[in-house]
Amino acid sequence: SGIVAARTVRAFSTASRGARRSPRGSLLLRCPDSLGIVSTVSDSVLKHQSNMTATDLHLEKDVNVAGTPHDVFVCRFAFECNGGELDHRSFEDSIAKIVGKYQAAAVLAFNNGLRVELSAEDKETASRRILRESGSLRMGVLVSNKQHCLLDLINRKQSGELDVDIPFVISNHEREANRSLIRALDHLGIEYHYVQHTGRPKSEWEEEIKEIVGKRGERSDFLVLARYMQILTGGFLRWYEGDIINIHHGLLPSFKGSNPYKQAWEAGVKLIGATAHYVTEDLDEGPIIEQRVSRVSHRDTLRTVRLKSERLESAALHDAVRYFVENRVTRVGGRTIVFNW
Repeated sequence: SGIVAARTVRAFSTASRGARRSPRGSLLLRCPDSLGIVSTVSDSVLKHQSNMTATDLHLEKDVNVAGTPHDVFVCRFAFECNGGELDHRSFEDSIAKIVGKYQAAAVLAFNNGLRVELSAEDKETASRRILRESGSLRMGVLVSNKQHCLLDLINRKQSGELDVDIPFVISNHEREANRSLIRALDHLGIEYHYVQHTGRPKSEWEEEIKEIVGKRGERSDFLVLARYMQILTGGFLRWYEGDIINIHHGLLPSFKGSNPYKQAWEAGVKLIGATAHYVTEDLDEGPIIEQRVSRVSHRDTLRTVRLKSERLESAALHDAVRYFVENRVTRVGGRTIVFNW
């Protein structure tokens, strides 16, 4: 790849500056470090009458793969067609050959909504999984009593900051029909489902959630736990077969579990934070996507710590969801690489 470890490079093109918007997209790719990756992708983009508009690169050193350390090359390419129509299938075929050649894994996303996951099978071919045929990604949301993160996501969607559809919201907290949140969801055509948890075995209410959610790709493309204060089982995570993003109201890896506001306040910390991370079977251990922090002092009460934290939670969750939707996040081992510029 011709770069050193922990170095991030950005390259911008001015060729299409001022031109009308054309078919465009991004390629997020990771593979064992090798020579010629960037030039090969660039050639493919050029052959499809497209222009590279941004390139972010990173070399992750000594990643443990099956007990053997390897350097992993991670990159994100943004491209735009110089004019006319882009042959998406031909472009996808050319990227599949690159994925096979470099034994890579990649996600190719276009602005028409088509999103394809590719994984190398051998040196010549790659398997493909269509993540989305067209349109915005569908984000299913689970929430408990606190609704500030959900409201922030809805507001950013409505303002155009977040390119998602929200088909449903599920909650274990019952809300009356005249509540402002229910009225807002109804106005936006977003389904609200109350699933009672209290007094029921987890297996029972998880089955009810499954009926609403469907497996990844059926009714949603990913899930967000927007202050959903319940733990989903490993069986549910494996069944869903898709990404789930959680917001933890604390600065992980500190203050895991319940009531991190109180934990942080009692510890007398001077920095508080919020952490957005992927959900795994290990509680609050999933790869971190985004964190936000703020200073506090001995003058802060438990209430002011909570209020400051809630603002951090909304901001961190929005950023994490946006990075995910914009094809900027990939996992390497237990870490994430986030091209967030």
